[in-house]
Amino acid sequence: MKAELWDDRVCLVGEGPVATGTDNSQIFWVDVLGQRILSSNLLTQEIGSWDIGEDVSFVVPRKSGGMVIGTATGPIIFYPDGQRLPLPTRFDADGFSDPIPIRWNDAKVAPNGDLWLGSMSYGGKEKVAGLYRLTADERELTRVLDHVQVSNGLAWSSDSTTMYFIDSPTKGIDAFDFRAGLLSNRRRIWSLNPDAQEVPDGMAIDSEGGLWVAFWNGSCLRRVDSTHTVTEEIKFSNKYITSCAFAGPDLKTLIITTAKGVPGSFDDDPQAGMTFVAFPGVAGMPSTPFGTINM
Repeated sequence: MKAELWDDRVCLVGEGPVATGTDNSQIFWVDVLGQRILSSNLLTQEIGSWDIGEDVSFVVPRKSGGMVIGTATGPIIFYPDGQRLPLPTRFDADGFSDPIPIRWNDAKVAPNGDLWLGSMSYGGKEKVAGLYRLTADERELTRVLDHVQVSNGLAWSSDSTTMYFIDSPTKGIDAFDFRAGLLSNRRRIWSLNPDAQEVPDGMAIDSEGGLWVAFWNGSCLRRVDSTHTVTEEIKFSNKYITSCAFAGPDLKTLIITTAKGVPGSFDDDPQAGMTFVAFPGVAGMPSTPFGTINM
């Protein structure tokens, strides 16, 4: 399987694609260190971008309009007209300031409408980050996991009973039992060779339970099936593959973000930092907008 170039705008660190709209064809993603949100529509090819003015690690559509973005001082509610509204911060959750410079990283909405958002230190060398949950009513941010190094991929099973999680330097995928927004029974379900140079980054889940995982410094995206076996691999010429999301009316289009790199480690491939598309032949799971779910 091959990926095709879809959007040639170069991101220093492209991350966190998400599909939204009635036909799942409006795509948003971020350039973390480029401090901007980007968008493109699969059907109309209309593009957009918003300069945020500080590092922005994720963008998540809100059910009631606008989006939640992971700025260094956030998270915050952001509207395309530039309006910004504060939400609870890491200080509110932890009761203390970050011990070293920390930023948000990957984030995704759980089936019940809560936002799960992870953090990492700049450089990702210390286990001082965490995984947090922001309740769907936007009132409470809670640290759920401690001693996280680089919080990355998140996904939920189709029956909403299992959450999958990647802490990148551990070089594997963990699963949790997921009940009423709470985690238990953490276990490792898939691991890289400890000597591997690449690390797992963002991921998405398909309708058959397959996890599509991007590999930073690995030049590839791999599918790990429900038996925890690698069944597909999409290879790239550029090194830093960061995340993916299913999109389109049938959710059979895979949007894949990449990075140019970080200071001291840039990729000189001509397509580094651009965004790609692939057609894996299996449908993905739709994204959930942030906010209270009507029952």
